[in-house]
Amino acid sequence: MNQPVDKWAGLTITGELGIGVYYAGLRHKTFTLRVAMAGDLVKAQEQHPNGPWQLVTIEVYRTQLLSLGQIPAEALTTELLREELAETDLAIIADFDEQLEKKLGPQSAATPAGEPSSTPLSVEAIV
Repeated sequence: MNQPVDKWAGLTITGELGIGVYYAGLRHKTFTLRVAMAGDLVKAQEQHPNGPWQLVTIEVYRTQLLSLGQIPAEALTTELLREELAETDLAIIADFDEQLEKKLGPQSAATPAGEPSSTPLSVEAIV
């Protein structure tokens, strides 16, 4: 029998908030963030068409958060993050989102793929 494939395998990053989100008597700090998808921003803007960009940003990160401490998925709401996520922790999430994008992005063309060959080309290969 085939094992189910984790949709986000290799497309996440885990980090630690400085202050954490207060929920159910505890501060939850460890988070897992998935890669941003094209529809995340669109959906956030549709949900908050007249909201400030900060609210849209929180909504996008809420969508990307696969976990935050022991907070149940259904309790990890935009409203909870608005009320309990410190600005410094929002910056940490933004930094990890950027790190994830860089990690998954294409390698720079300036980065060599390997050592140059020490085998000289034959004249026939050049012609």
